[in-house]
Amino acid sequence: MKVGIGYSNCENAFNAGKQAALNAITQAAFGNADLVLAFCSGALDHQAFYRGLRAVLGQDVNIFGGSAIGVITNQNLSYQGYPAAVAVLKFEDNYCQMAVATGLFNSPFNAGEQLAQALPNMPDASLLLLLYDSVKFSGSENVAPVMNPSAPLLRGLELNLAAPLPVAGAGLLGDHGFSHTLQFCGKSIAQQSASALVFGGNMSSYIGVMHGCQPLSSQRYTITGIFGQFLYSLDGKPAVEVIDQAFGGRNWRSRSPVSHLCLGIPANSAPDLNKENDYSNRLISGVLPNDEGIILFEPDMHEGMEIQLMRRSPALSRASARTSTEALLQQMKQDGRQPLIAIYMDCAGRIAQLDPAAATGAEWPAAGQEDAREVQSLLNEARIPLLGFYCGVEIAPQAGKSRGLDWSGVLIILAR
Repeated sequence: MKVGIGYSNCENAFNAGKQAALNAITQAAFGNADLVLAFCSGALDHQAFYRGLRAVLGQDVNIFGGSAIGVITNQNLSYQGYPAAVAVLKFEDNYCQMAVATGLFNSPFNAGEQLAQALPNMPDASLLLLLYDSVKFSGSENVAPVMNPSAPLLRGLELNLAAPLPVAGAGLLGDHGFSHTLQFCGKSIAQQSASALVFGGNMSSYIGVMHGCQPLSSQRYTITGIFGQFLYSLDGKPAVEVIDQAFGGRNWRSRSPVSHLCLGIPANSAPDLNKENDYSNRLISGVLPNDEGIILFEPDMHEGMEIQLMRRSPALSRASARTSTEALLQQMKQDGRQPLIAIYMDCAGRIAQLDPAAATGAEWPAAGQEDAREVQSLLNEARIPLLGFYCGVEIAPQAGKSRGLDWSGVLIILAR
């Protein structure tokens, strides 16, 4: 596989598409691409951006991607202005198949089912890359947004695949206001959809998960009141009061989404407090009026579920990104594999805080200190082309199954 990466940050969406595509083709030094991966800021007109891509890349190639809060390349880590990034791929002894499912809004499970049924049987498949629209209802000033859950989508997909396959991907998000997102689905643009790429041929995939959260304590809480993404009570007590007491104050409420705390779902019955992969983290989007409860980003919890309160650590995020990337590179080297391209999906909450006055800890990252910088630096040293984007939900195999994650980064390295 040959790869070229292009970037733009141009307010004119059509020109942004042309510029990013031209930069990718120039770097690739080949003519016609077999596949295009493209992500752009929610601030850009996606239709015009798509037309700009087509003006350079032609009408025949499939374009896969969509909305992103920001993008990451070997040279750029960009989430301000109008960032966009494109990867053009030319297959050699590898290939991919694509499927798209609509109706995510009505039934994520059925959308996963449709995806699996639309994909051909691929005995040499090594990875399924999944994208879906995170936002179901965008909400308003006084109404919380409603999100599409990843768990039923994954369940519908995995139950209907011809053979077990690693699934990694992301729930797309275009801005911090939870506006509706769009996807590039081959030769069309769609909303409320899910799409999948399955890679096969002479190809292996290496997947790493970076977290950066630790349990506040060993104490577990049982969910006793919840409806969708609104969590009302823990252990029979108001959830907000329980968190206030555990955190030692109300400061955790100062930002929406909540920056310093999240909820952790233990991946097994006896998780190790020091092993971040033993937990799936869930972002808290905010607090309901009158402290009635908390708003979860991912609506996949239920009454009776046991959770732990997790403290987010930017320093741990950077350390996790570094060690996880190093481990993937080392494993790939031991296996004698040649890297082709890296795809990094990073939680939008892990960008550097743009308002230093809002930070409440000396370790809070400044621009240039994000976890993505660690990934970028190590991949540059290894000379691996990088395309990344900031998203709402990250998906990766964890504790024996693919799961939706928050406050995480997922790195995929495709190799031959």
